[in-house]
Amino acid sequence: MATTTTQIDSDVVVRTFFDALVSSDVTAAADLLADDVWWANIGLPTIRGKRDVVKALSAMGATVDFDAEIHHLAVGAPADPTTPGSPAIVLTERTDYLGLGRFRCGFWVCGRLEVRDGLVCGWQDYFSKSDMALGTVRGLVGMITGRGR
Repeated sequence: MATTTTQIDSDVVVRTFFDALVSSDVTAAADLLADDVWWANIGLPTIRGKRDVVKALSAMGATVDFDAEIHHLAVGAPADPTTPGSPAIVLTERTDYLGLGRFRCGFWVCGRLEVRDGLVCGWQDYFSKSDMALGTVRGLVGMITGRGR
């Protein structure tokens, strides 16, 4: 299958978006969000609209250090191939890290991002609560033993 410009652009948009989040550059991340963007973490309420998503990202960045290691990134077909302008689907398998002071919790995440016209218009993350709990234990042990961060 040939790689299309849309697929390449969607890949770059998602990588650039996560690079901005890791760098705590909420302004750069916001520049890559569509006005009608939505963000859902499974088990939590969906946040809708650029203003509210940026507000949530800013609040998170003000209290928690964020890092992400992308293991796999796959660009798929449009969400609805029968509708022109339908967003491209980008799947990420990552390890996300949340830190507070000396504490750092790493856990597996699968993200599904939708990219339309070079902007993220949808973002849904799936993660294992048990893996997050294990990451929390590892983070606490690392903090206590001095082997964290």
